[in-house]
Order: sequence, then C-alpha cells, then structure tokens
Amino acid sequence: MAGHEPGVLLLGSDFKALAVARSLGRRGVRVAVVDNVPRSAWFSRYVAQRFRWYEAMCSTSLPDFLLRLAGKAGMQGFVLWPAQDDALELVARNRERLSSAYELITPPWEILRHAHDKRLLHDAADEVGVSHPPTWYPSDERSLHTLPVEFPAIIKPAMSITMQHAIGRKALPVRDMDQLVQSYRLAVAIMPADHVMVQEVIPGEQQYSVGVFAEDGRIAYAMTARRTRQYPIDYGLSSSFVEAVDIPGLMEPAERILRKLGLSGMVEVEFVHDPRDGRPALLDVNPRPWGWHALCIACGLDFPYIQYERVLGRPTPPREPRYGPRWIRLLTDVPAGLQGISAGRFSPGAYLRSLLGGKRVGSVFDMSDPIPAAGDLAVAVVRTVTAAMRGRRPKVPEAPPEPTRQAL
Repeated sequence: MAGHEPGVLLLGSDFKALAVARSLGRRGVRVAVVDNVPRSAWFSRYVAQRFRWYEAMCSTSLPDFLLRLAGKAGMQGFVLWPAQDDALELVARNRERLSSAYELITPPWEILRHAHDKRLLHDAADEVGVSHPPTWYPSDERSLHTLPVEFPAIIKPAMSITMQHAIGRKALPVRDMDQLVQSYRLAVAIMPADHVMVQEVIPGEQQYSVGVFAEDGRIAYAMTARRTRQYPIDYGLSSSFVEAVDIPGLMEPAERILRKLGLSGMVEVEFVHDPRDGRPALLDVNPRPWGWHALCIACGLDFPYIQYERVLGRPTPPREPRYGPRWIRLLTDVPAGLQGISAGRFSPGAYLRSLLGGKRVGSVFDMSDPIPAAGDLAVAVVRTVTAAMRGRRPKVPEAPPEPTRQAL
C-alpha cells in the first residue's frame, strides 16, 4: 500500500483494537493508538506509535489532546477510529471539531444516540416490529413495585458504561422483588436514575449476533455467529467463545433495525433466541468493532479493511462468509468454562471437545505478533491483584482526583 495513504489512530488498545491494527498494519497502513490503560494492541508490532492518556476515554479534554496530536505528531488526515463505547460517544459529540483534523468513521451523535441509548433503541425496534425483551424504566424506587416484571430479571444502564467501570459488571441480577430494590439502590448510587432499566431475562441461553458492514442502514456485508459462552456466564462483560454458524432468520430483523437507525460502518447486532415464540429478541446494537470481529476476518469478511477502503472512497468486491471457524478468548473462556461446569450447564468433556478440532481464532495470541498476549496477560494479572486488594466490593465510587494530561 502506498506510503502517502492516511494512517489510522485507534482510540483504545484492547483486543478489539488489536484485530483492527493487525488487519490494517499487515497491509502497510500506519497505525497509532491512544489509551489510558496500555492493553494488548499497545504491544503489537503493527502499531507504529503509542500515546498515553491519563484521564477517562470519555473525558471532555480528550478532543483537545487529539487535535494537538494531529498537529504535532503528524496525524493530520488520519482515520480516527474509536474501539470502545465511551470514546465512540465522545467522537460523535465532537464530530465537527475533530473532522477539521481527522477522517471520521463515527456517525453523528443525532444518529448514533438512537443505538447508544437503549430507550431510543427499543422505541426504534418497536416501530419496525423487531422483538426485544420486556423492559421498564422506573422513575424512582417506589415505582419498582408497580412493574409487571416476571423474574428473573436484570438491572442495567440505558446508555453508559458507568456500572462496568464502577463494579466490573454490565448488569445486576434480580431474582425477586427484594433483590430488585437492593440492585436498584446500587444502580442509582452509580449512575443517574433515568439511566436505570429493568429487563426480563429471556429463558434459555442461545445468544446470536449478526456482524455487519452497513451503508446508511443497508447491509453490504454480513455474517451470523453463535455466542456460545461469555464471562461471567450469567451477564458477561463480553463473549469468550463464538462460533461462525449460518443462523437462519437473523438477517431480516437485523436489517430492519439498521435501516431504521440509518447506521453506517462496522456494526454488531445482538439477539437472544426466545423459545416462547421462536423469534430472535434484540439485545443490543454495537456500532464499533466488537469483541469477536477477528472471527469475521477468518471467515473472509475483513471489516476493518472494508471500512478503511470505503472511507477512502474505494469500492470493495462482493464477498460471502465461509462458516466454520471458532473464536476464543482463552483468558476469560477458561473461567467461563469452570463456571459453566460448576453450574451444570455442560460437562468437562463437552467443554474440552468445544476447544478441539476445526479452525480456531484467538482474541490476542498470534505467532507472527506474540507480544500482545504477554501484555494482555500482564494487564489481567494487575487488574486481578488490584481488585483482590480492594476487596472488589460494590460501592459508590469516590470522586476521582484532578486528572492530568500527558504533555505533547
């Protein structure tokens, strides 16, 4: 690839960003990363420059830092590529400023917010007839007792990852009314009350996704997958074992919701199979690189490369996925497997058989780029030790100290 073509600046350096860096770096695209916690992509041979940020990736100071990078680090005209939700929202909200220095792939906030905010997402799904789990948005604690919710259920945020940052969970389990009240109190101590949603749990464990490259809501490339395991196994932070399987009946509801939202670029649409009516129920829409998108590359749909070519205005040929490979994040799938065995969901032999045979794609390890695996493990160890020292008790986080920024 010609050296004068624009590079890519990734916001975030986890394994989602790593797959983007490898896809483009192997084609000669100059890749740089910005992150506040160096993770796997930070250590990749395909990353040419690394910039440490010392605040949250949703900090209102980050756009100023990025604009200085463009001027002082030779990144004017780079493709700005958020690889995590907080950075995605920040870029969308500051699109006009950032577009003066970067090529942007992030939709404007007036479009993105309908996928980012679960309240608006459910409204859109209702309008186009896409099923989703029954969900309520309680106004206060007293209103919990009026909800026609059937247990089990969960409490989760409508549009932020504050809970995940505060207590390391995407959702709080709810098995009865007493637990609903207790979990609600914890949730409103972490985030605004109007961001709290109560959602029924669909019985069964069959979760699926459609990985898509969309153009104004129309699917240009797509494949389906079965998200077989996640960690933690109840309401996991992310998938740990995903199989590339042709799942009938998912493309049509995925395209319906994408057309309604008008999204463009890489998008994952998550579903759970509802055994009560046999329909797929919409769980989430992720308009950024998702955890297992390296599996799509192994199946012949290199979404980062398609995204890069399209932002340069170049056509990409039609492609169909080759089903069969499996993606595994061993760092979290081993504990997920132990949890699943302990809970009686599968036997030790069934778990081991799932790991053997066929083509497997790792989330991080690659013989041609081995150092990210060591970096990924080191970050996991540090986080585990830190959590153990703090006791990892769910509590209201204290106000952080005044942040500092790295000077350029």
